[in-house]
Amino acid sequence: MRTVIRRRICAFMVLVMTLSVIVYLMPSRDADAASLINLSVKANNTDPGAGDVVTISVYADNFPEIVSFGPMKIHFDAALAEYVSVELGPEISSFIYNVTQDNNYVNISAIDQYFQDGESEHSAFDIDEQMILFTISFRVKQDASGQIPFWIEEPGDFISSDGKKVSTVVDNSISVTISNRISSEAALLSLSINEGTIEPPFDTDITEYEATVERTVTDLYVNATPSNLWAGIVINGNNNLQIGENFVTVIVTAQDGVTQKEYHIKVTRKESYVPDNAVLVDDKGVSYNFLDYPQNTDPPEGFTTGIKTINDFSVPAFVKDGFSSVLFYLYDGENPPGLYLYNEDLKTVIPYREDLTVMQSSKILFRANIPEDLELPKDFVNSERAINDILYTGYTDAEGRFVCYLADEAGEADFYSYDEVDHIFVRYVPVDRTAQKAYSALLTVFMITTAVEALFLVVIVIIVHRVLSQRKNPKPRRV
Repeated sequence: MRTVIRRRICAFMVLVMTLSVIVYLMPSRDADAASLINLSVKANNTDPGAGDVVTISVYADNFPEIVSFGPMKIHFDAALAEYVSVELGPEISSFIYNVTQDNNYVNISAIDQYFQDGESEHSAFDIDEQMILFTISFRVKQDASGQIPFWIEEPGDFISSDGKKVSTVVDNSISVTISNRISSEAALLSLSINEGTIEPPFDTDITEYEATVERTVTDLYVNATPSNLWAGIVINGNNNLQIGENFVTVIVTAQDGVTQKEYHIKVTRKESYVPDNAVLVDDKGVSYNFLDYPQNTDPPEGFTTGIKTINDFSVPAFVKDGFSSVLFYLYDGENPPGLYLYNEDLKTVIPYREDLTVMQSSKILFRANIPEDLELPKDFVNSERAINDILYTGYTDAEGRFVCYLADEAGEADFYSYDEVDHIFVRYVPVDRTAQKAYSALLTVFMITTAVEALFLVVIVIIVHRVLSQRKNPKPRRV
């Protein structure tokens, strides 16, 4: 009897232990819920008219540390509606998305930009409540009628931060009935400007915005798209912008001709011509800030006022046809602000001073100091010369040629001579007079030799003449 009881007790304990192991190994209901995502679609407008915009929202009942999803295939009837745009839900603002359209489908893929390389210091977004994955806007076509169906054809893959695929279930599809009524919709679907950005970001229910534009902007292109295709739009105040505050109004009139809605943009046109944070870095790594020219600053002769784009910044500049260099008003943080010549090809920035800068043709030269160990041109003496009302210090030779020491924009310095005919400086090349001196020496020797030979001939002629004279007229001999 005791043996039977002991056996039953042992069997019961084995059964309890087995059940405990099974319960421990079985996933909980919460774990099941967390590893399954229910997807659904809803429409914000179930009674649109032709030309109206219908926005379809795709919901997920939870988002368990998902770092990418898609491509999700959204079906619609392309004969009745056309794709307009897509926008991700506010909860997953760190995601970037890719959209393609193929006949009756819009395909959407998204990935958390912090996890693109597979590693991230950020935590993946996690929520156990319903949220909007994205919204898609469609416009009902002009001749459309009946119902437009929308559904999730394929959910794609939902990948969690640990690299595992999370299961999905699609709950439902929807159909939107097209109404024959005249639309009273007077809202905008989108609003933007070609210069600058409106703040806050556009929302169809927000009607007040602000924007800042550069001083160079005098006319503003406003891109306003109505929610209803037949709504009228009138834009005022976007031309002839003044310095300071300007007010642009977008008036939307619905198809019914009665309902109106106004959107306002306060546009501030800057007083400065220089964009914020406009910086120039030269070939030596020195940074310069762009500044506005002081009032009444006149450009050098031949230069005109213009706008130059440097590093995607449009900044004021003095430019001259034929010159690769332009003049900017810069500040390096140490020296006083002033005019600098910038060569975009060489990336050189050189201070401009009228008395030290030589502008000629398409070449720019600068007066430079002569190194102590540099040999001066032979047969030249110190002198000064006024050229174009500027006094230059240099050297002059016996023939009146004037040279001075100059450097080009690349920093290469040398002696330059001034051409009195063309009125330009050209690199000085010493004349090699060795051949001339040798020729002069040879000519001298030749002349001396010729003179000696001539003298010998004269002597010989005299002697011969005397001999002949004596023969013809011999002197009488004394006896």
